Amino acid sequence: MSGFCALPLLGVAFWLFPASAAAGTILSILAVLVAPLPVLLFMSRERRRLIAYAANAEEEAAQLKLQLDTVRYRTARLREELQAADRQARLSHQLTLLGQFTAGFMHEFNNPLAIVAGRIEVLLEERREDANLCADLDRMLKETRYMGNIARTLLQALRRERGGEIFEASAPQSALKDALEALRPAATSQGVRLVEELTEAPRVDVPDHVIGEVVRGLMGNALEALKGQNQGAIWVRLEPYRTAGARVVARIEDNGPGVPESIRQHLFEPFVSHSAGRERLGLGLFLAASLLDMYDGRIRYETREGGGACFIVELPPARFTRGQPYHWFAGGTSK
Repeated sequence: MSGFCALPLLGVAFWLFPASAAAGTILSILAVLVAPLPVLLFMSRERRRLIAYAANAEEEAAQLKLQLDTVRYRTARLREELQAADRQARLSHQLTLLGQFTAGFMHEFNNPLAIVAGRIEVLLEERREDANLCADLDRMLKETRYMGNIARTLLQALRRERGGEIFEASAPQSALKDALEALRPAATSQGVRLVEELTEAPRVDVPDHVIGEVVRGLMGNALEALKGQNQGAIWVRLEPYRTAGARVVARIEDNGPGVPESIRQHLFEPFVSHSAGRERLGLGLFLAASLLDMYDGRIRYETREGGGACFIVELPPARFTRGQPYHWFAGGTSK
């Protein structure tokens, strides 16, 4: 069909040069060469059009892929947020139930505990001539009072309430020593060496029994992690105090297997399963963090150099007088 365009030109040429055979041949050859030209021009234009169409289609496909990836990402984020919200709702429900249960339990628990404490006080008075017995009874009375104090404070922690009681600033060295003495028999029976490195530090705005509960819990976890391990050791360190106003720092370290990296970010959340030497489902570290948070303290985890676990406890130094401790400023009533 493209060759038809050359026929009029060829007819005009033969009309102008009817007797020239050479001219006719040349014109015929030229007509044959010119005949495909419209097709070539048409194909070139179609090629450019198709290339532009393909480029546009590729760009649209890339945009659609980007939009699809965005939708997938947003869907995944929404799914994660929904799962996190569901976990948080279930966790809040569990903590609410736990708080209700604990409140009832503490009510029943404190009554016999008060009777035991009262009876020990009577025995101390009656048997004051027996020094050895009085030493044991005094230790029992101290632990009984500690149980009552920590039971009250744990209930406040589960309810996420700040303690409103007035208390005197405590000496961290004394609280750490009491925790060491309480767990020394268990460590000795397990063959675990306790290393005490306590330096001088100022008093802190945290009750004695809270420091004791946190340190006892951390040492108890360390003993669990060191079960069946030879040459196990636990270090209880109180760092030197160098800067006025800085936090008082205590370290509880052990040379056990450490905490798996997969749960370190969730270590202080409730009901987190521990593995690789720390296999239990509980509230220990969550309660420790909650107790310290009530008094502006902090706890964090670090990997111990040389292997093992290291928990760092930061305590706020006392900023007020003996008659006006921290909770007087926070909203308690002064005596």
